[in-house]
Amino acid sequence: MCLALLVAAFFAGSGAHAASAGNASFKDVGNHWARNVIAWAAGNGIANGFDDGTFRPDLKISEREFLALVLRAFPEYEVPEQKAGEPWYVRYYAAAKRLGWPVDDMEAKREYTRGDAARIIAAAHGKRLSEVDAVRYLLNNGLARGKTSATPEGFAAGDPLTRAEALTFIFNVKHAEAESGRGGTDGSGEADKPGEVLALRGIAIGDAESAVLDALGEPDRREPSAGGYTWLVYNAEYARYAQIGTSGGRVVALFSNADVWEQEDGLKPGASLQAAAAHAGVALGDLKDREFYAYGKDGFRITLYLDLHANAVEGMLVEQAGAAGRSVGARADAADGELELAYERQIFELTNVFRLKHGRSALSWHDIAAKAAKLHSADMAEREFFDHINPDGADPWDRMASAGIGDYQAYGENIAAGYRNAFEAHTGWVNSSGHRNNHLHDRFETLGVGVEHVVDSEYGWYYTQNFYTPW
Repeated sequence: MCLALLVAAFFAGSGAHAASAGNASFKDVGNHWARNVIAWAAGNGIANGFDDGTFRPDLKISEREFLALVLRAFPEYEVPEQKAGEPWYVRYYAAAKRLGWPVDDMEAKREYTRGDAARIIAAAHGKRLSEVDAVRYLLNNGLARGKTSATPEGFAAGDPLTRAEALTFIFNVKHAEAESGRGGTDGSGEADKPGEVLALRGIAIGDAESAVLDALGEPDRREPSAGGYTWLVYNAEYARYAQIGTSGGRVVALFSNADVWEQEDGLKPGASLQAAAAHAGVALGDLKDREFYAYGKDGFRITLYLDLHANAVEGMLVEQAGAAGRSVGARADAADGELELAYERQIFELTNVFRLKHGRSALSWHDIAAKAAKLHSADMAEREFFDHINPDGADPWDRMASAGIGDYQAYGENIAAGYRNAFEAHTGWVNSSGHRNNHLHDRFETLGVGVEHVVDSEYGWYYTQNFYTPW
């Protein structure tokens, strides 16, 4: 059970805040259907562009070039070191022959085809198959969708393999699970797109943490998650707010409620509930009464946080399927105090992103308001009540004054309990008219947040926001 209460704000005013975002890319990729896969491959050192700043996604490639891409993507296959004076591709063939992969064109004397690539991919899964059987294997296991249809004929095995197609095959192998159902075709004739590449500021699940740091720089903060992975938080610009979850040197989770997602189908914060329902494969009615909705797709666990007042997606959490099992409600290895602090900061930032999206100015953090909020959350947890008025009769302003805050132009308080993380608590307030009004109040200038977790309490997690504007 989740609860939320508020104290309404006083007075009114206006404010605005805006920011812009930009993304660097290869100059010839633009809106190419494989642009997100290309960004993923480049970010992980699998494929490079050319000296003139192009990537040439539709350039045909040879067997040795495809082999090099596959083996760079899977370092566990242990490619030997290049010997002095040895051609660059010899070591890749040495690894392939040790693995029993079907290779026979070291000198690149013939045109390499999509069917040839299918045989390599099948062999990497331990299947030494003919071209036809290899194609069927890819289609049946969701590793390809074909050019015109998910059939051996629609796969177009005899067509030459391009750089974009090669990287998409590799992406599918690394990210798709056989049971994920990735398949079908959109009839566009565009070659074998993955079922979906969910990218956040150019970062996708499976990317190396080093690639994140290269692309985005050092995070503004590192903090734990309830899923056991570490969030790299980028909060310098609320319009580009991003949380990148990493574990074992790889990206396993992505979250933002800002417009920084890069989905081809338009699913991102601000997308309609109709678009969200279509993506989740459910009826629109299944979302209309839900604050958040989680589902599995293409090897990911996706949680949509919904703004039912705007009939739109408020935020998105995408997790690698294996990393998502503990993400929402399970206890993490991190101490409760570390998670409480992480949730306090996240709620503050999600509130500012929400305000920005609705034309309001960003709030500043207020230490004393945060102290009062923390004390109230702890009091509710320890004395097991849920109200703005505590058992001693003190109201929000009494508590803020006791904490050391002077007179005010405006103040307000939101409280919530039972939500399992900052994302859920924020979404609960967004979907309640009074709490939403506090989030969007024109005259508020500062905010403090306090979170308390007491395992044996009635609701477990308790949240308080104190909004404040001094004279």
